[in-house]
Amino acid sequence: MSDVKSPESLDQFTCSVCLETLSNPVTTPCGHNYCMSCIELCWDKTGECRCPQCRQVFAPRPALHKNTLLAQVIENSKQEESSDPQICGVPGDVKCDVCNGRKRKAVQTCLTCLASYCETHIRHHRESEALKKHKLDEPTGNLKQRLCVEHNTAVELYCRTDQKCVCLLCAAVRHKEHELVELETERGEKQSQVGESLRKVRARICEKKSKVTEMKETVVQLKSFAEREEQKNDETFVSLLQSIERLRSEVTEVIRDHEQREVMKAEKVIKQLEEEIEELVKRDTELVELSEKDDHIHFLQKFQPVIVHPEDDVEPNFTVNRNLLPETLWGELSELKKNLEESSGWEFLKSKGDEDPVYFLQNLTKRNHLLKYSYPLTLDPNTLNEGLHLTETNRTVASGGQFSYPDHPDRFDCWLQLLGSEALFNTRCYWEVEWSGDCIFIGVAYAGICRKGWSVDCLIGRNDRSWSLCCTHSTYSAWHNNKMTEIREQRSPRIGVFLDYPAGSLSFFSISDTMTLLHRFKATFTQPLYPAFYVLGRVSISPLNLSNR
Repeated sequence: MSDVKSPESLDQFTCSVCLETLSNPVTTPCGHNYCMSCIELCWDKTGECRCPQCRQVFAPRPALHKNTLLAQVIENSKQEESSDPQICGVPGDVKCDVCNGRKRKAVQTCLTCLASYCETHIRHHRESEALKKHKLDEPTGNLKQRLCVEHNTAVELYCRTDQKCVCLLCAAVRHKEHELVELETERGEKQSQVGESLRKVRARICEKKSKVTEMKETVVQLKSFAEREEQKNDETFVSLLQSIERLRSEVTEVIRDHEQREVMKAEKVIKQLEEEIEELVKRDTELVELSEKDDHIHFLQKFQPVIVHPEDDVEPNFTVNRNLLPETLWGELSELKKNLEESSGWEFLKSKGDEDPVYFLQNLTKRNHLLKYSYPLTLDPNTLNEGLHLTETNRTVASGGQFSYPDHPDRFDCWLQLLGSEALFNTRCYWEVEWSGDCIFIGVAYAGICRKGWSVDCLIGRNDRSWSLCCTHSTYSAWHNNKMTEIREQRSPRIGVFLDYPAGSLSFFSISDTMTLLHRFKATFTQPLYPAFYVLGRVSISPLNLSNR
């Protein structure tokens, strides 16, 4: 039974039909063993009872019974193998190339044989004088890299000329004039280089770790600085709000003080009038009672005519003061209110460039602040719809009539639209447009906007590639990605457009005696933008006074 306990013993119990370990084993009259299902299936298919190994024929067909002793031996062997730590069971284990059935773990790889061996099968290399000269190494499963791709033989030399491992055949033919050394020799030299490289790498690691520590400290400092700046910013605006609230409270107190004094005056007059009324009512009662007396003597003795003195006809003088605050104070408050309203037009603008951008405040409701960004735009005739006419200066376009223009891939073939000639990218631009007509769209678009067909996707503002302001006789509306925002402002024949590409901002203003912000889009622009127009009427790009820039 000692053989049975060997890890190789299961190989003895292999079915010669399925080549697997015997399952439900049976023994034929000739003494050979098979899986019961395998031998019965074999006999059923061939129609005769013959031993697959010795070819002996059995007649009649023998009755087969499970060999319980053999089944128990196989089961015991399986249990012993499953508990054997030398059996491969973990991914990454290198298998012995000699073991059959369940393979044991390899303990060494022969670089000469290009095979791996378990503890049992490596004994031949350790005991045989001929095999002792073979090169043994730690077990490795990737032996293909040790073979020459061309000759399928072991690589044994290193070509310093071509910097590659070669076999003896390659060395004798293609590399015979090259500098060749043994693998061990080259490994020895490279090993010293590895040590130097390792020293440099570790030194770099220390430097990087030191830098990481330094940067982490810097981040902590930055967060501390940012926290102080935020606190300073909060304090500034809280102080501003407190000042406004204090002023509001003081003005309210003044109004209430004036109110109290005026009310006291009015109440004094009311009290005086009520006393006079009370006296008159008393006199009225006495006169009524006297008039009802029948005694003439009593009547004449008691009757006294009502004497009205001139001062009694003078009513108390009181005028309601509708202005509890002096006009000068109201004027100063109005000026303050105006200044605060103008402050709502201040915005942060970012300088060009992504590296360390500079931020600065700009009042975008002041026209003279925007004129310095004015840009001399022109209209592109290659995009002009055939229902539009463009002037020679390429700055005014009008609808009406049908015109014939050369075919061009950039032309809008259905909608009454056109684009500007200039691409606007990573810059700030301001332009003004005078318009008239039934419906005008003013905006910007990417070059990839659809230009062919009647789809609404071709209209500026009705897709994700354009932004626009729609102007009609009665309303304004802002459009992007087919979403509309209604704007309630009075109609103005002049519209100002400010594009702040770096900040991702597009603003539309109504220009008259004053400048009113109609709408502002916030977006992340990713491509150059072109001025875009839909014209059912007339549009002209206004010349701006560039001297104010």
